[in-house]
Formats: sequence, C-alpha cells, structure tokens
Amino acid sequence: MDIPKEIDSKIDAIIAQYPKKKSAAMMCMHLFQETFGYFDDSAIRHIASRLEVEPIEIYGMVSFYPMFTQKPRGRIHIKVCRTLSCALAGSYKTASEISKAVSCPIGETSDDGIYTLEFVECLGNCVKGPNVQVNDKLFDNVTPDRAEKLVDTIKKMDSDGSLAPLPPFSKPAGGDFDSPEYKG
Repeated sequence: MDIPKEIDSKIDAIIAQYPKKKSAAMMCMHLFQETFGYFDDSAIRHIASRLEVEPIEIYGMVSFYPMFTQKPRGRIHIKVCRTLSCALAGSYKTASEISKAVSCPIGETSDDGIYTLEFVECLGNCVKGPNVQVNDKLFDNVTPDRAEKLVDTIKKMDSDGSLAPLPPFSKPAGGDFDSPEYKG
C-alpha cells in the first residue's frame, strides 16, 4: 500500500492529542480504514511503527473490530444487524432480499465491486429493527417487504452523491445527530 505523506501528517496530529502514542491507535486505524478502505500488511506495519508498538497489536484490533477489514469492500457497504432484536424482527430475511436485489451474496462483495453485504452485530437502534447501515447512513425498520425499496433508495442516493461517506471524523451537518444527514 502506498501511503501518502499527508496521511503521516494526519497521524502526527492524532498522536499529538494523546498522552501516549499507543492511545491513538483506534483513531489512526479509523483514518486508514476511511482513507484506504482496508488494511493490508504494510498498513498494519506502518501504523505499528508510527505508534511504536508491535504489528501484532494493530493486527489484533483489525481482526477483532468489525469496522475494520483486511480486504477491499465495495463502494456501497451494506451492514445488516443480526443481533437478537433485529433477527426477531426479520433481519435475516431482509438481508436475503437485499442480496437478491443487489446480486451480492451475504458476506461478500459483488462481482462488479459496487456492493459489500454483510451481517454485523448491534447497530445500536434495537427498538426500530431490523436496522441496516449503508456506508455511514442508518436505516431503521427495514422489514423484508421494504428491502427492495431500500435498494431503490440506495441507488438514488448513490447517483445523487448523498450516499458518499462523511469525511473521517466529521460531525453531522449542524452537529445534530437526529438529522437526516446523519441517519440517512
């Protein structure tokens, strides 16, 4: 992975906010995930060297946390909650319907590289399940019969640019976490 110098400048700025370099690991990792879309061995080694830790420490976090990945994802990353409340509300069937609509098997990236569809654990909106997060936009109450409508919405948002992820570490427009800009 070719890592531009401006990334190192951003890493330096992140590290400067913490009393110990190692404490900046998660924020540096988020920067890499948002910038490159995944971690290869060189990215893991690079972050480890900048934080002055062993690569296994960074690899441990990459392999543990589901927001990080070691393989490229599609431009449109669809995450379907499978935690109990969403599962009981129909999330497994919802995922199956989305899979058919976007021609992407669950747990994989579509052949055209546009979609990645996967199950995730709790999206933190249990009362309104089944929940689906697309890039950084949350959609609630996506029952199986609404899956196709969600895919139409995703395609519309992708074409008008509103589906693009927010820049790393940005806040929703106006800082309102209940705004449509934040929730999708």
